[in-house]
This record gives sequence, C-alpha cells and structure tokens, in this order.
Amino acid sequence: MMYYTHLAFGIFIALLAIDFFNIQNKLFFILIAIMFSVFPDIDERKSKMGRENKIISTIINFMFGHRGFIHSIYIPLILYLVFYYINKEIGIAVLTGYFSHLFTDALTKQGIRPLAPLINKKINGMIKTNSLLEKTFFLIITLLILYLLLIYL
Repeated sequence: MMYYTHLAFGIFIALLAIDFFNIQNKLFFILIAIMFSVFPDIDERKSKMGRENKIISTIINFMFGHRGFIHSIYIPLILYLVFYYINKEIGIAVLTGYFSHLFTDALTKQGIRPLAPLINKKINGMIKTNSLLEKTFFLIITLLILYLLLIYL
C-alpha cells in the first residue's frame, strides 16, 4: 500500500480504538497510532519512511529485506509490551497503528509473512499497490474517517 493509504487506515482504526479501549488522551493516541501505521515501511529504502531515514532503512533492509521480519507480528507485540509498561494507552496506540499497517499490506498482492522468519507462509490479497482499487479503498476509508469525525464532534 501507499504511504497515504497506510496513514488513512491508521487514522480510521485509531478512531475506532478510542471508543473501544476508552482512551482518555485521544489526540496523543491518534498521533502515536499514525506514526506506527507507517513505521514498518522503514524496511524499504524507496518508501517515504525509508527516504526520510536513509541510513536506518538501508541497514534494516540489508538485514531483513522488505516485508520480512519488520512486517511480522513479533515487532508490534514486542513494542506493545515495552510501551504498555510505560503507559497503557501508548502501548495500545503502537499496537493499533502497527497492526493497521500489517493488515493493509496483507490486502496487497505482495502480501506479508506474519510469522517470518519462523514460518514463511504468506498472506496476500488482491490489491495491487497504487492501483485504482487501492485508490478506491483509500477514498472509502477517508469517507469513513469523515463520518467518524462527525460523530465525535
């Protein structure tokens, strides 16, 4: 998925999570979730995250490749546990944002290997990155965000 789709879906899921988890610091929660909704693409040097963090991206890409270990469920679970002990809401925001990224990448033809490197079974969908279908998905998510914002206001 493209950067903007990850951002939109991260916002959408964060807005849903606010009510579900009874989040008190809503704006901070959304900002953390948004940050982690795009973070996993640091493993791709050509991604927006990769271009903004060239050295880190190059090292991570060399070590794990794109959509390998960084796109597995292990990283968000570890980050969740670390941040949860600092602040419960931050931990939930990290998990929400990161899993929103993994979910949307699983919808693409490229897919993800959620248990890599232990199990290399791939989960993939039918959306081609930057295709009309992805842009339609983005539009629908954007409309749902606007709807949720109207409800909250």
